[in-house]
Amino acid sequence: MFRFPLVIVYMIVAFNITAFTVVLLLNMLVIDSITAKIISCALSVGAWVLAYVNRHKVVKLF
Repeated sequence: MFRFPLVIVYMIVAFNITAFTVVLLLNMLVIDSITAKIISCALSVGAWVLAYVNRHKVVKLF
């Protein structure tokens, strides 16, 4: 049996959200809303917390 750690999936999603937040905070997008920036930062932190909390979960493949 191959055990696949779910933290890999969570970290890929968290990294993508973080990259979007960085691009948003550097004003490279059309969005200039401070509310959108706050929500994006909160989502980024939440995604990393979720990845940390679920770091020991695995899925059995095959």
